[in-house]
Amino acid sequence: MDPADLLLVLLYAPGKSRRTGEPVEGITRLQKLIFLLLQGRGPGAAVEHAQGLGYRPYKMGPYSSELGVMLDELELAGIVHTERLRYLLPDDRDETESDPRVIESKRFSLTSDFGATVAKDVWDSLDEEFRDQLTEFKSFFNSLTLRQLLVYTYEEFPQFARESTIKTQLGLA
Repeated sequence: MDPADLLLVLLYAPGKSRRTGEPVEGITRLQKLIFLLLQGRGPGAAVEHAQGLGYRPYKMGPYSSELGVMLDELELAGIVHTERLRYLLPDDRDETESDPRVIESKRFSLTSDFGATVAKDVWDSLDEEFRDQLTEFKSFFNSLTLRQLLVYTYEEFPQFARESTIKTQLGLA
C-alpha cells in the first residue's frame, strides 16, 4: 500500500456516522489526519504507508505539499471528488465590515462509482484489525472541531507548530 492507497482507505473508512465513505471537511483537517497516521496515532501499520509524504512546519501546522499533489492527481483520475464550500461566519466580524466573513473550504470524498470501487478493493485487502483501528481513528479525529484537532496536533507535536500563524488564536503562544 502506498500513500495514495492510505488516503483512499481513510476516505473510505466509516467515521462518526458509521457510514463508509464519510467525507473529510477541509484541507487542513485532511492534512492533520494523514500527519497523525504518519505519527502512529492510528493503526501502527499506517506509518510505513505514509512515509512518502514529507511533512514540515507551516502556517496551520504540519503540511505536506506531496499530499496536495496526490489529491490533484486522484481528482484528475476521477477517484476523489473535491467539493468547494463557502461558510458565513456572522459572529466573526470586524467592526468595519457590514457583511459576515466568508470562509472557503473543501470537502473531500470518493467519487461514488470509480473512487468507491477502487478504495473498497484496497480496504478489502487490509486485515480486519487495521480496518477497525482506522475506523476508530477516523471516528474520533474526524468528529473533533478543527480547533480541537489543531490544539491536539500542536500540543503533541510542537516542533510542527513553529510556523503557525494561528497559535496565539488557539491560546498556545
